[in-house]
Amino acid sequence: MVELQHRVGGVSALTGFVTSHPGLTVKDFDSQMFKPVKDAVKAALNQDQGGLCVYCERSLKPDEGQVEHIKPKAGNNAHPHLCFVYDNYAQSCINNQTCGQKKKNGLLPIEPGPGCNQFWTLSTDGFIEPLVTLTRNQKHPVVQTRDMLGLNKDASLVRDREKWLKQANQIAQNSPADLAAFLDQAPFRYLLADTVL
Repeated sequence: MVELQHRVGGVSALTGFVTSHPGLTVKDFDSQMFKPVKDAVKAALNQDQGGLCVYCERSLKPDEGQVEHIKPKAGNNAHPHLCFVYDNYAQSCINNQTCGQKKKNGLLPIEPGPGCNQFWTLSTDGFIEPLVTLTRNQKHPVVQTRDMLGLNKDASLVRDREKWLKQANQIAQNSPADLAAFLDQAPFRYLLADTVL
């Protein structure tokens, strides 16, 4: 998961839109009038996230994926007051098996942000697993977050992580000085960094 740190001040297009449209509702998020602002927000999130899906860490272009509400805007766990708040946004890929599409309106026990990866690791076969040192109670939110996002359900995602982990391990063994540069450009860089380093 991307250890997301939103830019200070958010996105001026979003701030301007919210200021000039008092009384916005959740329905306005999917309106045509908000689309250009949503596109600007998505591009800014792409920069903030280093070009990765916030949940699975696959590469995303600025115009790909969706603007995801970390705390949902609707449903049983609705936080409608956060619908137009930049710090509640993330860029997520669109895949029915994983990420925001899988999460739907659920509340994640572990949200993307600094330290969010400290409780899990990447196994050599590409699966995300809780650290073995965790107690049963500590493992529960880790497993719940992973499963809510479907991070081990998409076979191609698991294979991709396995492939990148093998490459990172080879670089760590053969050319350790090059590992940081490799991780800076790799998908899954947050998971890889916590696993390899």
